[in-house]
Order: sequence, then structure tokens, then C-alpha cells
Amino acid sequence: MNIVKENIGNLNEHVTVELAPADYQEAVGKNLRDLRRRANVPGFRVGHVPMGMIERQYKKSVLLDVISQRVNEELDKYLKENNIRILFEPLAVPEKTKADFDHDGEFSFTFEIGVRPEVKIDYSKAAGVPYLKVQASEQQIDEEAQKLRRRLGRFSSTEEVVDGDMAVVHVDAGDGSEPISTSLPTTYFKEEHRNVFVGKKLHETFELDTKEMLVSDYERATLLNRKPADLDGAPVKVTVSIDAIHHVELADLDEEFFSRAFPDEEVKDEAAMRSRLKEQIERNFETQERMQYRGAAMEALMSGLDITLPDAFVKRYLIDRHSDTYTAENIEERYPDLQKSLCFQLVESAIAEEGKVEINREDIVGYLQRYMASNYFGTDYARLTDDQKRSIDSLAENMMKEEKTVNNAYDNLYFERITDVILEKAGSACKNVTWDEFLSGSSVKSAEPKAKKVKSRKAADKDEAPVAGAAAGNDADTTEEAKPKRKAAAKKPAAKK
Repeated sequence: MNIVKENIGNLNEHVTVELAPADYQEAVGKNLRDLRRRANVPGFRVGHVPMGMIERQYKKSVLLDVISQRVNEELDKYLKENNIRILFEPLAVPEKTKADFDHDGEFSFTFEIGVRPEVKIDYSKAAGVPYLKVQASEQQIDEEAQKLRRRLGRFSSTEEVVDGDMAVVHVDAGDGSEPISTSLPTTYFKEEHRNVFVGKKLHETFELDTKEMLVSDYERATLLNRKPADLDGAPVKVTVSIDAIHHVELADLDEEFFSRAFPDEEVKDEAAMRSRLKEQIERNFETQERMQYRGAAMEALMSGLDITLPDAFVKRYLIDRHSDTYTAENIEERYPDLQKSLCFQLVESAIAEEGKVEINREDIVGYLQRYMASNYFGTDYARLTDDQKRSIDSLAENMMKEEKTVNNAYDNLYFERITDVILEKAGSACKNVTWDEFLSGSSVKSAEPKAKKVKSRKAADKDEAPVAGAAAGNDADTTEEAKPKRKAAAKKPAAKK
């Protein structure tokens, strides 16, 4: 066995794996003997087929399989032992291949590799990027308390529509079609048009301009019993007849309400309820907060960063492996955007390595549990009852069977931990803002950079892995977040005849 490396350009190498008969003959002989023991050939008892017949029928394919496996194993071992980190997968170089699978002899396979560039992150660039922490306003807390009281309130039928009611109505498009029976809450109306509905009496009929008066296409489509995408040609002005009015009396803020709204929790009065609702509202902002910070911090970290790529190799790889998207005719035009995307991902990968980011099955299950606890019960997983935890645990295990769900959870966790690493190493300050300030961004000033010594994160080491296929098939702009790939060793091309 011999391996030779030859530089052919910037971060671009040829690696040749050479095999002598002694490197594969024992494995080929063993595989053929195993085949002979199992072979079922008419005229011969199982295990007694002449070896010459087995060799004539199977030796070439066995030789190819053994050689391919051995070459790939040796190439992978060589790269790891020599700490050669690669981009994408190696490309076979057919014109340098020397192989005759009809005879035992010497074999030689050459692969082209793109060497992954070293990326040094200057976290001080992101020190002046603040983490914008949204504070729940009193109005938002009031609205959530109102929703909670309404959900646990008492239902009754009334004679007149008041704000917050929902009516059962018939909707007549006036085109001869059958009237639609549906529900119409007052919340479907824009504030300035809500008085068209509020005050109407049971069995009263009125005209409604669905485009002008309703909040959005969603409300309009629901009222007309259509999908939002199917509103073209839908009636605009309709006649509405009120068949029934359902009113909700808000639940009183008493002991019964608190025990129903917050079972098994220490919420016994309005002050504790408002504190808990504030916590829940602000938890719901965290995803947007982290996305905003990560985007701004990554932009700062990328500024002025010069990353050299093995461009010639990357272009050849894309044309070879993704010919449906990249061709010799369009690669030069499309490459600049892809080059930016790849550099972005290399920076993310370097951050993940410095922070020892590792995501395992237990992490993903925990993420799903927290997600469902927050979205289904509006609280932390730790605060759930035992019955609620058992229900969520069962759902999480079922969700783990769905590859798409697992991949999405992995990606979200990866981005969360990338954000944690940047926050820690950059030492960014936290700035409390209102939701409106967060959305506008114009009133938010970056904090002045501070010199701060940051402790490194403590996490389990992870195996090194090439950035395999990270940007292939994606024309990405630097404003788009590059999607991380799951950390798995790239497969090597099989040896070719």
C-alpha cells in the first residue's frame, strides 16, 4: 500500500492510492470462500461448488468491491492521520486510474481534493452588536390576560353583537349560488370597520365589502369558504344574515380561574398571573431575537474577512456532481454568489468548532419537548404535570421517526448554539427594547465595543468532518442564512474501472 500526494494548485491536491496484490488478495479469497459456502448451484450440493466455477462467475465483481472498499478506507484514513480537511467529496480522476479487474496486479487510483482553508474568527468585530431583548408591554400582557379569561369564560347566546362576539351567519354572494353558512368573529373586521358589525341584532341582514372591511385575505377566504390562493374571482361584496350570536363572559379573576389557567403552578393572584404571562410573551420573542442577533453578528464577523477557496476544484465538483444546476456554460456567472455562501458556512463551521458544538439524539428530543411544551401548554417543560410530560414524551418519540422533523430540529439547535458561541466570545451587551423598536431597528443603537475576556465553552469534543455538499445546488446571497449540514463523514467515490 502506498499513498502519494501532489499539489496541483491553491488548496488543490491529487491523492493517489496504490495497491499491490498483497493488499487485497486475502480479502478477495475470503469473500470467494464465503460465497462458495452459500452458493446454490444446480447439480452441486450447497458448499460443494468447485472454486474454479465460483471464481469465473464472481471474482471480478468481488475484486472490484474489495478494491473499492480498501481504497476508500485508506484514503479516509490518510486524510485523517495527516489532518487534511477537505471541502466536499474527493473527485475521482479517471485518466490517472490504472486498474485491470480481469487480473490480479497493481492498482492505482487518483482523487482530486479541495483543501478546506483555515478560518480565523475575530470576535471583537461583533462586540458592538447588541443582543436586542424584547420586553413585554403592559398592553401585550393585558391582551394575553384577556384571551385567557375569554378562553375560560362562560358562553351564552345574545340578541346583539358586541365587540369580541362571534356570530353564526349566512353569506350570500348575490350570484345565484347557495349561501354559505359560516362563523364571523368581530376580530375579522379592521378596527375602523368593526362598527359595521358591532351593534347588529339577531336575524339582521347587512352588506359587507370583504376586501375593504376584513383584516386580510385569510379572514376573507375563511368567510367565503375558500383557500387564500383561490380568491381570484371570488365575490367582493356580499350580504350577511345573522343566525346566532355567541357571547363570552370573561372569567372572573378568582381562585377557580387561577387553578384552571395554571394547574399545579404557584399562580394564585393577578400579579403572579401577569408575571407568568410576561415571561411567556418574552419567551415567544426569543427565536426572532436570536435570528436578529445572529444575522447582525455574522455580518460583522464576515466584514473584511478574506477567505481563499480552491475555486477551480469547487467549480469542477459542482459541474460533476450537480450538472442539473451547474454547467461549464453558467458556472462563472453563478459562482460568485455561491462563493459567498460557502465562505459564510465556513465561518459558521469555524464558530461551531471553536465552541465545540455537538448535537446528539437526546438534544433533539429535548428540543422537541421544549417546543411542544411552549406551544401547546404555554410553559416550560419542567413545569408540566407528569401526565402532560408523558403525553409530550410520547409525541416527541413519534416525531423522531420523521426525518424532516429531525433535520429541522437539528438545524434550529445548530443555529441556537452558534448564536450562544458568538454571544459568549464576542461579549455582546444585552439591550432591552420594545417590540416596535425591535421591528423598526432604526431607534436601536449598537453598543460601544468593550474589551472583555471570555471563557471558552465546555462541551464534548466532536469528530472532524469535511464541509460536504454544504452549498451545492444553492445560489445563496450573503443576506440569507446558510443551512448547516448534519455532521457526518463524507462518502468517498468508489474506485472506478
